[in-house]
Amino acid sequence: MAALLSGDYRETCLWQEQARPPEVAIAAPPRSADLVVIGAGLCGLAAARTAAAAGRSVVVLDKERLGWGASSRNGGMVIPELKAGPSRLTRRYGPDGTEMFRQVNEAFDYVEDLVTGPGGIPCDYRRTGLLLLAHSPFQVSAVHHEAGDLAAHGQPAWFLRREQLPAEVGSDQFAAGMVLERTGGLHPARFHAGMARRALEAGTHVHDRTAATHIEGAPGRFRVLTTRGPIEARDVFVATNAYADGVLPWLQRRMTPVSSYIIATEVLDPDVAHSVSPQGRMMVDTKNLLFYWRLTPDGRLVFGGRRSLDPVDVPTARDYLYDAMIRLHPQLAGTAIDRAWGGSVAITLDRMPHAGRHGGIWYATGCNGSGVATNTWLGHRMAQTITGSAPPPAVSRLRHSAIPAHRLAGSYLPLVSRWFTWQDSR
Repeated sequence: MAALLSGDYRETCLWQEQARPPEVAIAAPPRSADLVVIGAGLCGLAAARTAAAAGRSVVVLDKERLGWGASSRNGGMVIPELKAGPSRLTRRYGPDGTEMFRQVNEAFDYVEDLVTGPGGIPCDYRRTGLLLLAHSPFQVSAVHHEAGDLAAHGQPAWFLRREQLPAEVGSDQFAAGMVLERTGGLHPARFHAGMARRALEAGTHVHDRTAATHIEGAPGRFRVLTTRGPIEARDVFVATNAYADGVLPWLQRRMTPVSSYIIATEVLDPDVAHSVSPQGRMMVDTKNLLFYWRLTPDGRLVFGGRRSLDPVDVPTARDYLYDAMIRLHPQLAGTAIDRAWGGSVAITLDRMPHAGRHGGIWYATGCNGSGVATNTWLGHRMAQTITGSAPPPAVSRLRHSAIPAHRLAGSYLPLVSRWFTWQDSR
């Protein structure tokens, strides 16, 4: 179904239009620093702020304009999520799995404190809860098990039978659901802008439109070559996530960027908005090629997802998402789309985040679409590790495998997509 477009329709990110990141001068960076952070997303900015607060001189580089990337393009869902529940993590990884579950919840608490604590970042945050929706009867037992597993491990979560869903979602397309109370929604571009301001206030030098092109040397005496001159650095932290490039080829081979797209409706009548989402939850279904949707602070619905793992243009993705949105929520028929945009998600082979050190260079990557909480906290924790105030996070002990035939991923991802589509049809 072709999307109904408003007279104000643009293929731009709604969030980015509604927030203004701090202005930083276009200038050559300092010639030396204790720490150079490559990537000015949530991970890099959190690392910079923490390291600067510990007394380190810090330079942050980004090849794009500050606020351009995925940190301000995403759905704004703050979820303490790994791609496995607590019992499965412990079975697979032993005590490290238990610690990963604890730390992903620490990540949620860290972000919630950033936005609700003293001097909190103004970003329209609200503890909404997550509604996970079983897209087919085949998924009901898995959702039921997940709710029980989380509750048994101290997380407020509860299972919903089909007949209980009307109080949570205005759709008859789902077989069951689960509510995870410890989830929130925020305005991602306002949150990112607030993190940038905090990093600058801590004394960080932020240089956007300044690409790092090469890293040479060894720990304690690195030399980072940039498009605006070299920087001598004691430590380097790469926080490029889905936008990893040749500056650290080893890391680039260990994640695949996958496109995700979002549409935003015009502002909804309040009664229609309530009919779609009576509780205002963050909503996600159980497919591999999943949909995610929520109400925005200004009363729109944003609806995101992807048809396949290979990239398409924004108009194609927009029409696919619009058709899916109307099928799930027929009460939105006749509602126009104001904005449509896309971005990239970093997918790792094991669908887990990774962090650590390679060749003396620190890094964090691969939150697999759940990065608002996890990636922000990983930047903070890795800065603590770099400055010697905390051990590395538990995910640093995971084996970080390369993507098979990484250079050919674009040719075989469509086959993976077909497999996912078949699984999702059950």
